[in-house]
Amino acid sequence: MSDSHGYAVFVNDWGVTTEADTYGCCHCQYVVHLQPGSGKRRGYCRLCDKPTCGSEACRECKPFMKQIEEIERRDQLRRAMERA
Repeated sequence: MSDSHGYAVFVNDWGVTTEADTYGCCHCQYVVHLQPGSGKRRGYCRLCDKPTCGSEACRECKPFMKQIEEIERRDQLRRAMERA
């Protein structure tokens, strides 16, 4: 999803429609709704060469797939230690 760009359409209870371009953060997969002129600051990872959501946790380059791989390695290690 981090390479994805999309488009969102929201309809509230009164039938008012709001539309926005979107992208996924390359580090946490949060879907960001672009609102030009909103003043919200977003980030950009120069190592990944992709946009981020701008949160404090996503300032360090840690791509989502690397995080998943680390979790899988820890699980494999835990299972190996349980067998020993």
